[in-house]
This record gives sequence, structure tokens and C-alpha cells, in this order.
Amino acid sequence: MLVTLVALLCNGQVCLEKVVTNSEQSSISMMDCSVHAQMGIAEWLQNGPYRTWRLESYKCVLGKYTPKGQA
Repeated sequence: MLVTLVALLCNGQVCLEKVVTNSEQSSISMMDCSVHAQMGIAEWLQNGPYRTWRLESYKCVLGKYTPKGQA
């Protein structure tokens, strides 16, 4: 079962959804995603181009996920 971790990031008035990882990339399960998502996103933010953005929310989604606005 494919699981996708999605973050909603905001920088001022601009917000966007980004796929942080999925179970094809990091072998996460839905339980792992639910329990460890915040730590994973914090590390992802710190080491990536969105480090100045703030995390508005996140979600764990079953299956492949296409961020809104990128369909």
C-alpha cells in the first residue's frame, strides 16, 4: 500500500502543497506517517529549499498524491 506524506507550507500569503516523501522513497507505513510525520517534515524543511517557510499543516494520504495546483 502506497502512503504519501504531504505538507502545506506558507511564506507570507503564498501557500503550497509539497510531497515530502512516499513509501516508494522511504518505506513509510501509514502508522509511521501518523506518528513520525512532524519530525520527518522538520528535518526535510531544515535540509531543503523551504527552510524559511512555515508548516501550516500536513496529511498522510493513501496512494499517490498530486499536490493541488499541479494536476
